[in-house]
Amino acid sequence: MATSVTIVTTTHDGTPHGFTANSFAAVSRNPPLVTVFLDESAECYPVFEVAEHVAINVLADGQDHLARAFATRGADKFAIADVDEAHHAPILRDAMATILGAIQERYVVGDHLMLLIAVDDVHYRDREPLVYHNRVFRKLV
Repeated sequence: MATSVTIVTTTHDGTPHGFTANSFAAVSRNPPLVTVFLDESAECYPVFEVAEHVAINVLADGQDHLARAFATRGADKFAIADVDEAHHAPILRDAMATILGAIQERYVVGDHLMLLIAVDDVHYRDREPLVYHNRVFRKLV
């Protein structure tokens, strides 16, 4: 199944953290809620267990290098990302869209942590989305 590609970010003790996720979904329009899932084996799992705010950066076409970096254990992820840190969580400046929100609930679901996020703000940029399907990054045509 084709999915969007997101990078979820937060700041904890002054340090930015993030991970790549394609398990992102809208939950409710009123109130505006979204969800994302994080594998328990992710190195940033402990940070997202306590984080209060996140940015969900929906990647644009051509940002597959960021998706790979943020999915790589031990990578210096923020060294290659152009970010705006003026919010509670780093925003990727060239993402197609960024959803800012507060973590409202956490649930352990199997081997993943489900974050239920109350949406505070959305930044949209007129860019084509990056899509992931059958283990390959693709663009819409």
